[in-house]
Amino acid sequence: MLTDARAFPLLGTQVYAYGLLVMLGCWLAMSLLLWLTRGQPRERLAMAWTAVLGLPLGLALARLMYCLLDPGFAPFISLRNILALRGGGFAMYGALIGAVLAAWLSAKLTEVPAAGLLDRLAPALAAFLVPARLGEGFTALGISRPLTTPLLANSFLAFRDEYDAYLRTYLLEAAVAAILLAILLRYLRTKPRPGNTFLLFGLLYGLTQTLMESLRYDGHLRYSFVGVQQVLSAVLFSLVILRLALRHIRGGYGARLPAFAMASLAVTLPALVGIEFLIDRSELGKLFSYLLYLLALAIPGVLGILMLNKEDRVWTKG
Repeated sequence: MLTDARAFPLLGTQVYAYGLLVMLGCWLAMSLLLWLTRGQPRERLAMAWTAVLGLPLGLALARLMYCLLDPGFAPFISLRNILALRGGGFAMYGALIGAVLAAWLSAKLTEVPAAGLLDRLAPALAAFLVPARLGEGFTALGISRPLTTPLLANSFLAFRDEYDAYLRTYLLEAAVAAILLAILLRYLRTKPRPGNTFLLFGLLYGLTQTLMESLRYDGHLRYSFVGVQQVLSAVLFSLVILRLALRHIRGGYGARLPAFAMASLAVTLPALVGIEFLIDRSELGKLFSYLLYLLALAIPGVLGILMLNKEDRVWTKG
């Protein structure tokens, strides 16, 4: 996108702006982890292990997921090409899964409760995402289909080339990550049930990223009009809803709310597929289609938050 700023020479090598911003995201995440574990020696040790394990695991899984799941890379797949990291090609979900796996392993190594460790990891992941998403502005990623709304096409959110105007979805994703960071830090201060902050991250990130991946049209990890990371986002928020619903039923919190939540998935997921088809193939206005998209996502989102709040109230009283 900003072709003259993608890379610059430093100490005899080419340094990529995207890589620098991803590195900044890693430093922000690690700094936040240290701050969240201040005065807690065991938890701080666990976080140190998370940082040590998370960087290589995140890098390896981000690269491996891209190489195995991107249709454009499939014809060139080989061990040599997989290891050619300077050529680019990473999956954000691989990096996030690597960080979560590192936290889980660190909890086992240090005998710290995994739920509390993952709760602290959640806002750190959001902090990482802010500069990492902004870094996509220095790549060919993070743009939408050609804009049809003049108001957006003439705004700072639009990127123009010689053919058309496109939405800078990476800016929206960075803003969403910043908002998510603020929400998670505020929620963590309320001392919710252990594990619920991480579940809230999974719910909100899954919902918002499902929408963001729909807005993206950069060919990254994409098959026809459906993106791999969009499917993973839908799977993520669905798993959180199912986890909360089953825990509600087993914990005796009542069956009505979890029943509605699970039923909402049976309605929402097919609706999203239908709306995605409308966006890609129909002449129906994109703005109207995305309003339907937001409405479909809001239903499981609200029900998930209600279940979290109900659990937290019972936890606080108990």
